[in-house]
Parts: sequence; structure tokens; C-alpha cells
Amino acid sequence: MADSSARRIEFEPNRQVKSEKVRRIVINPRQVRWTGLERTLVVIGSAVTLGMMTFLVSSSISATSAQYNLSNVEQSINKKQNEITSLNQEIGELTSNSRLKRIARSKGLTLNDKNIRTIR
Repeated sequence: MADSSARRIEFEPNRQVKSEKVRRIVINPRQVRWTGLERTLVVIGSAVTLGMMTFLVSSSISATSAQYNLSNVEQSINKKQNEITSLNQEIGELTSNSRLKRIARSKGLTLNDKNIRTIR
């Protein structure tokens, strides 16, 4: 039994176990100072956000104003179209043959249909 399966223990008398205490630095997040880059990024980010908010509000106001103006223009167009329709109807009534004959009879005139021309 030259090779024993027993555990071999090797002892080194020169090796000493050093047990140094490792200092741990505890960092409180409330006491950590910001670097210049972090401050710059926060300021630039805030300025961009503020600018975008201002642009969003401004464009929303512009869109509302344009919608209001469009509504007013559509109303005026509808009003003018109604006036045109009314005037066209009035023109049709005033130039009708029956009206012309009635007026001619009331004045004691006679109308010959061959002599009447309707121009439009």
C-alpha cells in the first residue's frame, strides 16, 4: 500500500494567513455630489423638454384657431350659397311665362308666345 487513499495534508510553515480588514466605503445617495456633465445634461434635458412643451401648446392653439377660422368660412360659404339659391329661385319666378302673361293682362296687353324670348 504505497499509495494510500488517505488525505494528504501539506503544511507550509512559511505561509501566514493575512487577515487584513477591508475598509468599505458606504455611499449615501443623498450626499453624493453631481458631476458637471450630469448637471449639464439635466439642464439641457429640462430646456429641451420645456421647449417641446411650449411648442406643443403653441401648435395646439394654432390648430384650434385654424379650426375656428375654417368653421367661420364654411358658415359664410353656406350663407352665400343659400342666398344664391334664393336669388336663382326668385329669378325663375320673375321670368316665368305665366307671370309675364298675368302682368300683360292686368295692363290690358296681349302677349304672343312667338314674340317672347327668354335669355338666360
